[in-house]
Amino acid sequence: MLALHLFALFSLTETFADLTLALKIFVLLSIISFVWNHLGNTPFSIVIILGVSWFVLFDYWKFFGGIYLLYVLLTMGISGILVDFFFVSQMGGGGEAKPVDSAVDLAIRQQQLQRAKQMHAAQARPRRMMR
Repeated sequence: MLALHLFALFSLTETFADLTLALKIFVLLSIISFVWNHLGNTPFSIVIILGVSWFVLFDYWKFFGGIYLLYVLLTMGISGILVDFFFVSQMGGGGEAKPVDSAVDLAIRQQQLQRAKQMHAAQARPRRMMR
């Protein structure tokens, strides 16, 4: 009997409803922020907020909810992680060399750069000409 109560307490449909409510609150705050930034805090902006909120949150929520969720994912940078995971990781071959493989590789490159600078400095010194 206790298991049945725990299952009812942690039901997936209730969790989904709670997540939907939280997403609707974020959408409402986004609408308020957008309208106040563009129209200011006037009585007209409050009417616009009420109208748009009713339209987006209740009438066409199934459409706008998915769009807002994708928008949030894109702005949070999660899409970059998904692109890296699904596309970039599949492009790489087995033993491709990376720009810097290890600290030893970095040290070797710094030594080569230092030698090149020394050689360039030696060539740039003014030479005495014989008269």
